[in-house]
Amino acid sequence: MESQNGLRIVYIQFDNPQRSTAIAQKAAQERAHSIAKIPGLVWKIWTYDPSSDRVGGIYLFQDLASANAYLSGSIVASMKALPGVSHFQSTVLAVNSELSQVTHIPL
Repeated sequence: MESQNGLRIVYIQFDNPQRSTAIAQKAAQERAHSIAKIPGLVWKIWTYDPSSDRVGGIYLFQDLASANAYLSGSIVASMKALPGVSHFQSTVLAVNSELSQVTHIPL
């Protein structure tokens, strides 16, 4: 079922073997503050798989336009340009609000 309210999930993941360096950690902190100000962003969950150095995030946006603007913007471009980053992937998904409310999505 298509999202009735336009909510969109953006899932980003990429390999970053340098993610634990002081420079990378500082950049992530700065990026977090910038991401928090993105128009249309409801929240972001930061993800990390220690077995593969795969990092990323799950974002909830108010609508498709906000999700697409984020993906084509400077923050995502800067992530792609980080030293050591490879296998960058992003996906935009509609939210099934009806079923998600049954399983406690905070809408």
